[in-house]
Amino acid sequence: MMKLTAFRIRNFRSIVDTGWQSLSPDNITCLIGQNESGKTSILEGLKVFYTGVITEDVLRSDLSLPEVSCRFTIPAGWLLKVTDNPGTELKELLSGLSHIELTRVWIADLSSVVIVSGEISQYLDSLEDAWRLYLGDVTNKLEQELKQISETELLLADLTRQEAEIKLKLPPGEKGVRTFRLFARKAVDPVSEPAANYPGLRNQLNEIKKRKEDFSSELQSKHPMKKAGDTWKKLQEKYNSLDRHLAELSIKLEERHQKMTLLMRPIGDDDDMEWKGILEDYRRTRSERDQQKALLDRHIALSGYIMDGSSEEDAVKNVNDIIQSYKSQYNSEILGIKYFEYCPVYELFEDFGSLLPNRIDMEDIITGNEQVEGYKAARNFLSIAQLDYSFFQQPSSRILKQKIENLNQSLTRNFQDFWQQSIGRNNKIHIQFELDHYSASYGDKAGKPYLEFWIKDEGERLYPKQRSRGVRWFLSFYMELKAAANLNREMILLVDEPGVSLHARAQEDVLKVFEDIKDKIQVIYTTHSPHLVEINKLHRVLAIQRDDLDSLRSTTRILDPLRLSAASPDTLSPLQSILGNPVAGEGFSSRKFNLIVNDTGSFYIINAIIYLMGFKGKVSVIPSTNISSIPLLCNILMGWGLEFSVLLFENDQENRVAEILKDTLFKTDGMNRKIIIRMPETIYNAEDLLSTLDFKNHILKTREGITVANSEYIREKVIPRNFMFSRFLTDVKAELVKISDFDEETQENFRIVVDMLKGLK
Repeated sequence: MMKLTAFRIRNFRSIVDTGWQSLSPDNITCLIGQNESGKTSILEGLKVFYTGVITEDVLRSDLSLPEVSCRFTIPAGWLLKVTDNPGTELKELLSGLSHIELTRVWIADLSSVVIVSGEISQYLDSLEDAWRLYLGDVTNKLEQELKQISETELLLADLTRQEAEIKLKLPPGEKGVRTFRLFARKAVDPVSEPAANYPGLRNQLNEIKKRKEDFSSELQSKHPMKKAGDTWKKLQEKYNSLDRHLAELSIKLEERHQKMTLLMRPIGDDDDMEWKGILEDYRRTRSERDQQKALLDRHIALSGYIMDGSSEEDAVKNVNDIIQSYKSQYNSEILGIKYFEYCPVYELFEDFGSLLPNRIDMEDIITGNEQVEGYKAARNFLSIAQLDYSFFQQPSSRILKQKIENLNQSLTRNFQDFWQQSIGRNNKIHIQFELDHYSASYGDKAGKPYLEFWIKDEGERLYPKQRSRGVRWFLSFYMELKAAANLNREMILLVDEPGVSLHARAQEDVLKVFEDIKDKIQVIYTTHSPHLVEINKLHRVLAIQRDDLDSLRSTTRILDPLRLSAASPDTLSPLQSILGNPVAGEGFSSRKFNLIVNDTGSFYIINAIIYLMGFKGKVSVIPSTNISSIPLLCNILMGWGLEFSVLLFENDQENRVAEILKDTLFKTDGMNRKIIIRMPETIYNAEDLLSTLDFKNHILKTREGITVANSEYIREKVIPRNFMFSRFLTDVKAELVKISDFDEETQENFRIVVDMLKGLK
């Protein structure tokens, strides 16, 4: 349902940010690079995306917390099926998505959560931003209202003071008040006023009373608002207090992480107890702060209704409506958790993690005793054989033994399809199991059944542990992968350096297992071996290296197939070891005529022409490592008695090779076929077989102007020739490019090549 298509890893060991890196569309991706380049870190980063479990040793020196993102393709409409009541806008967005992005983020206590990212997150974030803007507007308005209430209270207090002063100036009979001022001021003696001033004082007093009544009435009407404001201040103060405490705890966590990353961890139970206390305090405070934030936000929204004149009761009823109008019932975390339930299983294959035991009790298999040695391997074995406990309940011992023998033969045939190695010329190994029962000498186990495993050949019958490391590894590897493929669940298999103990031919067998399971399981593996990289499938390769090749403190950089030319020679060593070597199935042949070309780039071009023109002749194209190696290849083929010719283009290097070959080879073979074939003088290399327009459209895929020969343009621009032509051949085989897509100049050159090939039949 969900297929991983790309990943992005940030702040993980030597990785600062990989950027989005696409995986091979055919489900097998190969990571190449030197030791310490970061290949294993990529596998581990993908693994912890699934598990969420990290320790301080993955943190970078600046203690930045990791983030790992994965992008998955999904069937159309699938998101709507797994998302309940998404709402109109979110429903429209989900219905149009063919992929989703999930990101696992870690926080200071090294716990984590999976959130949905990408387009869905952007939509939810836009809602959250609008909600924050609304709360900000309400908060500003609330602050202004509280400021106005405070100013009104000050004015009322000042009027009360003025009223008291005036009353002190009136005759005692008219005062009706005590002879001391308000606000705890020192009592004073009455001040006598001339009788003529009494009327004016009385008018002032009446005016003050009227204004006081107005202010009191205004304050009375704003009492709910003041109450809401007082509550807001208390909630805000509590939130700020929790946030400050959380920041203090975060500093302590960082100090702890720093000690751990520098191997300065204090030793002792007291330290552990203190650390546990800090963790508990951090998690509790973070939870309380988030809850307090939700209360604060809700109260601000409620205050907005109160400021608009609603009663507190009505505001409480309506606050849910305003929240729903701004916020979805979902957020990035809720949807992240929901979609992660459907995520493929990420499995990191570990060498000998499932080594087949010599013997295992049936009771341990039935009870699922994972602690017993070889349990996982035995379960894998039974899964491949498609057996369960009922199989062993066969009452007839003879029939049971016959069934086991048939199964052993079937299992061996399947295994030998992948393990091509022989002991001697034709002696291939067989895998077997037997059911037996403990003898009386085993005490409590007497009479109980057990399974016994063997790896035998024509000369010896040995227990698994008695076999070579390479055989044991491959058998473990084969069983775990085949068993995983039988589970019918989506899985991403991460394999670090498969087959390091295997012979070169056996490493190619590893690739056969990958090919066999790739329709059910995605595979991402690292390697230094040229035998685990297929030169005609460079789209599977990601090159991993450091930004500064001379410093281990530098960060990891990933180069996709189109940028492999920027990789260092050491990074590309697996590719350089095989560039120019015959491709599997396309090498030297005694049943075909062998055509040697100058390099792998020409190999791709000539094969693309063969596909485009529908040429059916029996010709095997052989790429030389480089032009200077052509004479050596010719000598090898002559020594083996194979039929061959050499295709040379018009350039200085190949002209020199032509002179050498004229002195060392016959001009024609026994059937009068030319051994040295020269292309026309205007064709300096294989890419010049295409017109400039077709070269731009189908090789470069750009509209850039070219005023020189295609081969000269590639040389001047330092374009990764082999990789560009590999992609061209892939497009041709996928029928994305057809012969009708080329102009007359190109088609005429292609006919020249085909006519030349026809002369070799």
